[in-house]
Amino acid sequence: MLMDRFEMFGSELYVLRTAHAGVDGDRVRRKILELDPEAVLVELCEGRLLSFLAELRGERAGSRTGGITGRLVAVAERIVGRVVGGELGEDVKGAIEAALELEAEIVPVDMDISWVFRRMKMKASRWELLKFQFSVAIDVLRSLLRPGQTRDVVLSSVADEEAAREMVQGLRRAFPRIAEVLIDERNRVIAENTIEFLHSREDVTKAVLVIGAAHYGVLDILRDAELESASRHDDEDTASGEGEEETAG
Repeated sequence: MLMDRFEMFGSELYVLRTAHAGVDGDRVRRKILELDPEAVLVELCEGRLLSFLAELRGERAGSRTGGITGRLVAVAERIVGRVVGGELGEDVKGAIEAALELEAEIVPVDMDISWVFRRMKMKASRWELLKFQFSVAIDVLRSLLRPGQTRDVVLSSVADEEAAREMVQGLRRAFPRIAEVLIDERNRVIAENTIEFLHSREDVTKAVLVIGAAHYGVLDILRDAELESASRHDDEDTASGEGEEETAG
């Protein structure tokens, strides 16, 4: 698990980057409890957040959308989770559990999952979608036949940012249009929703954002927002100082 810290709009933001499978959810929970934020932002859309909350209450979660591609991805995630020694979404569950313990606000910041798959169908050719489905199926078989290799790849992407970048670049080379949706468009949505939340909520002085290791691009957008926020704050201080001097004169 990697952690980055930002300051913007008078708030502290801690970004925890994890893997959605094979991560100790209790470790995520403990880190958030230690940070004690007023809000926990998660890489989920509102519908998936409701499913997670229902699951935590012991209720049946809603089914995943996305057609054949969505079902293949869901199967792959479950198998990889078993291979690396954890349930799918343990990081998100840990984050939600911590937020509930702290009575912190839980904020979904991701693109709607059904829209993600619709965007993939709109942007990618039929051939690229077929290749992607075939690749996911092959990854499932590889995970079953070579679990040690799968475990190493997943865990290294969490511990090493360079490994995460290599993984994303591999996706871009093989499936450029799909990567635009799964990575780039979602990065923008996650970052913009996070920035908008912090900008609109003066009562929140500390927040935690939990995202997958592949979404390191979110950090670049947050850094730009942090610089803009600092510059705006400096301009306001300068204007305030000049106003006080004029009043004194």
